[in-house]
Amino acid sequence: SRLDALQAAILRVKLSYLDEWTARRQQIASRYDELLSNLGGVITPYCAPNCTHIFHQYTVRVTGGHRNPLQKHLGEHGIGTAVYYPLPLHLQECFQHLGYPEGSLPISERASREVLSLPMFPELSKKEQEYVVQEIKSFVSPGTS
Repeated sequence: SRLDALQAAILRVKLSYLDEWTARRQQIASRYDELLSNLGGVITPYCAPNCTHIFHQYTVRVTGGHRNPLQKHLGEHGIGTAVYYPLPLHLQECFQHLGYPEGSLPISERASREVLSLPMFPELSKKEQEYVVQEIKSFVSPGTS
């Protein structure tokens, strides 16, 4: 490990909160799922039955080429978002030697253009989360939020 003594001491304290933080993230994700259900153009994360998810990130897919405009809209309303994987792996320079040119993995390429991670952290309040969803709905369905 490359942790120094101070970092290790802090991490040791933080580890005792890990289960609580995970549960809170799962609650927030469940609420996002509920609040965003049946919203055209926004696809929430899939969770397989009998499986759990930590939800380090809550990443939706925004269809129809609207990801970047939605991200801009949310930013203009003080909502931070992220695109963690803007380029699919096969198109990254370090994997070019594998020989998969653009167009060879169309689903991965489409996903990279659609993914958008919404605010996700254990301290996210219901009010903050409702504001995020309100702004998504005002963008997707103007006049209905």
